[in-house]
Amino acid sequence: MEVDGFERLLNEGNLAYKKDDYNKAVICYEDALKLVTDGNKSKFKSILPMMGRCYRQIGNPSSVIDLATEVKQKFGREFITSVFLTTVAAAYADMREYGKAHVCVNEAIRLENGKISGPLQAVIDRIEK
Repeated sequence: MEVDGFERLLNEGNLAYKKDDYNKAVICYEDALKLVTDGNKSKFKSILPMMGRCYRQIGNPSSVIDLATEVKQKFGREFITSVFLTTVAAAYADMREYGKAHVCVNEAIRLENGKISGPLQAVIDRIEK
């Protein structure tokens, strides 16, 4: 079976991510975002947290916020998962925008019915210092 451009880009991005090559991963993920369709958008949804972590790793937390805004506008609020919100909250904390980070944390907790993951707790610890 032939792999289409979208799948190839996701695979290349995931491979680069696993090798800690965050710059390459971001490029692949950004190119894949341009190829998202109704048929493949659920696969893209699953890599949003990794894409956000890549932006943070390369020192570009504001791109996480831009990504969240773009995804919400293009695909709707249901695309913003608690895992991705945790990454968005961490990006806000990176930029010392603790009020906005707190809003994301609260929404992530709400989406998880009160459960707090390890990564989310780490963000909470950062913003409550």
